[in-house]
Amino acid sequence: MFFTPLFLSNLTTKKIARNIEYFRTLDSTNTEIFDMLKQNQAKSGDAIIADQQTAGRGRRGNNWISNPGESITCSIIIKDEDDSLVKKLPLISGIAIIKGIKQLTKLDCNLKWPNDILLDSKKIGGILIEKKDGYFIIGIGLNVNESELDKSIENSTSIRLELGRTVQREPLLAFIFNHFETLLGNNLSSIINEWESLCLHMDRMVKFHQSNQLMSVTFLGLNENGEANIQTDDGKKIINSGIIEL
Repeated sequence: MFFTPLFLSNLTTKKIARNIEYFRTLDSTNTEIFDMLKQNQAKSGDAIIADQQTAGRGRRGNNWISNPGESITCSIIIKDEDDSLVKKLPLISGIAIIKGIKQLTKLDCNLKWPNDILLDSKKIGGILIEKKDGYFIIGIGLNVNESELDKSIENSTSIRLELGRTVQREPLLAFIFNHFETLLGNNLSSIINEWESLCLHMDRMVKFHQSNQLMSVTFLGLNENGEANIQTDDGKKIINSGIIEL
């Protein structure tokens, strides 16, 4: 169970997640909140959380399946009212998750471009942002209290496995949303600087996959628009899609 009163008692936002809907089981929180929007049952800032997600989506069509009561699987909807949002949201979502985890557990996490959350260089979560009908839908999947993980997913972990104990999901999610709302008010330049400070592979040689090509590149950070800069054998390039392996 997800105890909404405990979540709300830790929430300090003015708009973000002030209205949150809880479901025991959903196919996908992103799909559900978009359906609610189409039926005028959701507005900007609203969020939903599912105790179990059976057909969650990650980037590039990957699945994100959660176990009942162990993960955080949630989505929040944000109206596209600012030209900077498309640049800000992928960055502040990851930063907010890391800050929330740090606040609750003291654990230090890192970011891997474009959307992975890492703990001890292992994946504990990810973000999927979709845009539909003038709204951004931000989906968050986070391994929290799993004692075992799908062995088919390489190099993954959970907060419980790294910390050695379970944690309460409700204050963790509230802390994430608190940081998210604060970061929304920051300028893009400061957000980029903070994202780069948390990136595990800044100025490091990494493997970059794109369009069935694999190359070794140096990750140079983000440009002023939040796009990734890499150094290849052919010179510097700006990338907006692809996969990085450490």
